[in-house]
Amino acid sequence: MQATDKALPVIARNIDRSIWRDLMLKSGMLSLMDAEARNQWAKDLDEGDLPAISKANILSTFKQLHHNKQDVFERGIINVFKGLSWDYKTNNPCYFSKRIIVNNLVKHDRWGYSLNWGWRRDQLADLERMLYLLDGKTIPDNRHDVSIRFMDFVRDNPHQQVFEDDLFTIRYFQKGSGHITFKRLD
Repeated sequence: MQATDKALPVIARNIDRSIWRDLMLKSGMLSLMDAEARNQWAKDLDEGDLPAISKANILSTFKQLHHNKQDVFERGIINVFKGLSWDYKTNNPCYFSKRIIVNNLVKHDRWGYSLNWGWRRDQLADLERMLYLLDGKTIPDNRHDVSIRFMDFVRDNPHQQVFEDDLFTIRYFQKGSGHITFKRLD
């Protein structure tokens, strides 16, 4: 009897964790989070620090994410610029110039290029989100954001070095850096 008392809360927490993970992935709500918020969400899921599944908790969480999206986007873009190397004169901490240079965006080996998965991928998505927000456009779902399109392009064209998108062009190099040139400066 005692083992059941200990097992039931663990089972319930694991079920809640799985449901929250599916809800966030399938609802597109992750697109309202910047890299920092997504990392915190993943940490909370792993540590079990999350609300129990209920209609009220789901609605409250989704409303809070939607309400805080402006602050989250601003933090995301600030973190993108904090992550830039100031060794390049095109990287200006005070304003967008025509181009920024990002280190460790891709890796190159004998098979060609591949996208570095992780925080650079998240920062690229944060940059796209901010540009969409500034344009007043609908933010792309995280399952179809620029990082996914860029990853698909690099995977399908491992020896190419230029990726074109609606918002910017990314030229990437063997040392791993990427030159992101904005198509519009307004």
